[in-house]
Amino acid sequence: MTAVAALLVASCGTFDGPERLSADCAVVVDGSGSGADGDDGFRAKEKLKATLPRFLADQKCKYLSYAPITSASVASSCQVPRIDIDPDDDQRSDREPLWAQTRVLAAAGADKMLDCARQRQPGSDVLGGLDRAAKVPRDGDGTYHVLVISDFEQADPDFKLSKYRLATQAQRDTAVNALVTGRGLPALPDTTVHRVGFAMRGGKTTPERVEQMDQFWQQVLEKEVKVDVDDGYGA
Repeated sequence: MTAVAALLVASCGTFDGPERLSADCAVVVDGSGSGADGDDGFRAKEKLKATLPRFLADQKCKYLSYAPITSASVASSCQVPRIDIDPDDDQRSDREPLWAQTRVLAAAGADKMLDCARQRQPGSDVLGGLDRAAKVPRDGDGTYHVLVISDFEQADPDFKLSKYRLATQAQRDTAVNALVTGRGLPALPDTTVHRVGFAMRGGKTTPERVEQMDQFWQQVLEKEVKVDVDDGYGA
């Protein structure tokens, strides 16, 4: 085959539509009172609606799984089936209209999960929500992208972050040990956690506490769980 003919054959592939989606993704939604839609909350539903469509497109999510944050996230009865945004059995070459439809369904699933988390055992077991996300199937390629809509104010029957001082490394070590003892850490290899709503609590958190919380969660997520953390989707 001549070089010109090879180029023509290769270029023909560009008319078959866009590159197929391939990434595994999850959305973890906080059903605690701090995510209320009024001025006293960080407006979880509003942030979910604003962020999820862009997240699905940016990360080229083929699969989206769902996990709740409740007072006992791992044991929560809230369930929404994983959705395939780019199903292989659909043979159309123009994929964008299909993705537009399935992303609407994906967003509806996230709304359903959030509503369930708010109704059943509302609380804020953030680490448990990540553990739920760690246990879903992973069939896609590359990095696992997990969007977490939460203020990350861990509050469950066994641990309340608000009770811990976090100003020094020793204090943070004490809090981290108290959080993980007895529950372990989620298994999340090759994962990026995308945080939205971090440390907001309806505007009640001081700048000093936000910095301390960030150091605490950096220690938990990056050093202990060993995931990458991305705040690129904003507050």
